[in-house]
Amino acid sequence: MLDVNSIKFQWSNEVKFEFNLQINQGEIVTIEGPSGIGKSTLINLISGFLKPESGEIFWFNKRIDKLSPRDRPTSTIFQSDNLFEHLSCLQNASLGISPKGKISFEERVNLNNLFLELGISDLKDRKPNEISGGQQARVSLVRALLSQKPILLLDEPVSSLDQKTREETLNVLKQTSNKYKLTLIIVSHHNDDRKLLNARKIKLI
Repeated sequence: MLDVNSIKFQWSNEVKFEFNLQINQGEIVTIEGPSGIGKSTLINLISGFLKPESGEIFWFNKRIDKLSPRDRPTSTIFQSDNLFEHLSCLQNASLGISPKGKISFEERVNLNNLFLELGISDLKDRKPNEISGGQQARVSLVRALLSQKPILLLDEPVSSLDQKTREETLNVLKQTSNKYKLTLIIVSHHNDDRKLLNARKIKLI
């Protein structure tokens, strides 16, 4: 279980957030609420890219809020996908294993299998600007899966996609999450995202 206990963070004197929530292992949840309510802030606090003023975060009773982002049981996909334009899709995905992209033969086999599983095996040698937004999201998902972290955090990864591509991408996320028993936490502005994912809603107010 992921337990976010009285985590406080302040961007300015006017904006102060406090978060309390519990998410079960393998659960899919959507983080919803109006703009500026702290949805992305919450994702960044859980992943370790922001440091809270106080409070604690536990994963199966182990405190993780003092750990670096790399050492936490989390992988994150942001809205922009964060793919490097000068690298191929295969090279981008391999960064989930090694920051320098150096991988073993066994890891390459696993990488190729994930590309095949997500239906993008023909895109491995292409650059991100040569593929669609939905395909870029799948490459980012491959990279996240290669890190083998149990919690997958997504900050509006499909908000810029058209309706058909968004639905297809969410379906892939749901299937992949269920297969690998991931705890999936996704920031969403669309009510139908929750229905497509069969997710529990956490509304920030």
